Amino acid sequence: MRIRPGILILIVAIFGVLIGGRFLGWFGGKSTNVVVNSQPSEPIDSNPQPPATIQEPPAPRPIGRTPGVPRPPAMAVVPPVAPAVPVALPAGTVITDWEERIDDLLTSQDEENIKAKQLLAVFPNLPEEGQIEAIQHLSNLLADEDYAALKPMLTNAAMPEAVIDVLMTDVLNRPNDIKLGALLEVARVPNHPGAEEALDVLEVFVDENYGADWAAWEAAVKKWLIENPDE
Repeated sequence: MRIRPGILILIVAIFGVLIGGRFLGWFGGKSTNVVVNSQPSEPIDSNPQPPATIQEPPAPRPIGRTPGVPRPPAMAVVPPVAPAVPVALPAGTVITDWEERIDDLLTSQDEENIKAKQLLAVFPNLPEEGQIEAIQHLSNLLADEDYAALKPMLTNAAMPEAVIDVLMTDVLNRPNDIKLGALLEVARVPNHPGAEEALDVLEVFVDENYGADWAAWEAAVKKWLIENPDE
């Protein structure tokens, strides 16, 4: 069979293309060899963290005033306030609102001895009615150790008789060493409203009446107190 010239040319062209492509692939497809380290590599962290830093403790703050900052003002030490004792008014001054004044003193938060001192301070300026009420509170507020503050009132013959009556009742309820000494002083005051009563009480204790012999009365009272001490 006779091969047509056109087909023969086509076959030759196809072989030429195949041979040329292989030749180009031999030179163009060659890649450069890369030497890879044979040791295994560590895994690469996708989110690397910065190395931790050691925090040093803060330097101690110096003791003293910070420069540029004003020093705070020093706290003033306020002494405790003592209860106020009324100042005695001038002689002849009469307290007209004595009821309110006495009520305020008695209802205060002060100790009893402070209240007594306050009443003693205003007593000379109270009217007679006010003195009668005040002396009743004073006889209750003043302790035995403070009785010396009442004795001048008891021995004062010019005091209102109602005030002396309260004081005489009060002294009879005091310890014997206070009672007998005060009654002896009352008995020796001329024209004292309580002098007769004072002598009667003294006679009951010493079992003797020495009349106006005050030295004998005093000796008898001292002897009785020594023989009959308060318990």
